[in-house]
Amino acid sequence: MAAPSIADAALTAGSRVGKYFSIVTMVPTLFLVLWNYLLIKSDAWRDRPNLTALGVRLTEWSVSQVAWLLLITFVLALFLHPFQFATVQLLEGYWGSSMIAIGAMRLRVAHHRKRAQRLAERVDALDDAIEEGFLKSPRYTDDLDEETYNQQFDKYLNSSDSNHLVPQIVARDALHARHERYPDGQRILPTRLGNTLRRYEDAVGAQYGLDAVTTAPHFALVIPEPHLAYLRDSRQLLDTTVRLCFVSLLATLIAIAALLTDGPWLLVALAPYFLAYLAYRAAIAAADEYGTAVATIIDLDRFALYEHLGLPRPRDTDEERQVNAQLMSLLQWEGGAVLRYASGTGESPKPRRLFRPVKRIR
Repeated sequence: MAAPSIADAALTAGSRVGKYFSIVTMVPTLFLVLWNYLLIKSDAWRDRPNLTALGVRLTEWSVSQVAWLLLITFVLALFLHPFQFATVQLLEGYWGSSMIAIGAMRLRVAHHRKRAQRLAERVDALDDAIEEGFLKSPRYTDDLDEETYNQQFDKYLNSSDSNHLVPQIVARDALHARHERYPDGQRILPTRLGNTLRRYEDAVGAQYGLDAVTTAPHFALVIPEPHLAYLRDSRQLLDTTVRLCFVSLLATLIAIAALLTDGPWLLVALAPYFLAYLAYRAAIAAADEYGTAVATIIDLDRFALYEHLGLPRPRDTDEERQVNAQLMSLLQWEGGAVLRYASGTGESPKPRRLFRPVKRIR
């Protein structure tokens, strides 16, 4: 009678701990547990894998076995779940301060810096080739001013006269998209995922003078529920792909340890490694989605943030950037920043109260 009670507990555990835990941690961990289960049932840890024995044993499933697998998955997921943030940082390229870690980061950063520079050079070369095609076309004359030049150039690219430049245009756009994933040279990280996320960290909100990393927790507390759900879903997608990549790498290491002396059977380890690669590429795409979500939230909800912080609505973007320079100093725990808060009368605050009023001459 013990097995059904264990099964009931295991089957309902995921629903009791929340959707995020179930999707982000339980599902990837279940893959890791099942992978180890297959290795054990095929005798891979004792000898060469026996597919015949594995097939027979897989037909002998029982409620008790399912219950124990789910219970093991749940317990292992509980231990792995607190390491989610550390896992994201690991895949971003934050590897610590030891000599080995610093050496590895230095090599990878140098690789990505050179790669970003090569991409930029190739994009520039293709731009030059495309522009050279326009200079040879009848639409170009020496007396064109800058505005007319740009108009004629756009018309040329949209006409059939530029069809022979399609390969260069396609290659330029593809390389430009890859180059756009990189932050500035001094901000480059050791991994593609880290560079994608850092690009958004540096760019999102900068046009308003807001720092996305500093203000993200504040936005999460003040934005409307539909916006929060959108932000939460995009973050959950990123965390899920990162966890899938991590557990697939663990499965690869486990397979190597079990099959190291089994000759060609070692190639089985390529299966979870391929899944880790796919999950990592998916994580990069999810990072783009998450960065876009944060950018959209800042565009739409920054005035709600100002309201909750007691700040008047700025009159224009120039004033907004001036005020946000002081606001970022305060939120980043720096001293010396001065802000004038909105009136507490319940009426719409007047933007001019942000600054010292100018005395009128009567």
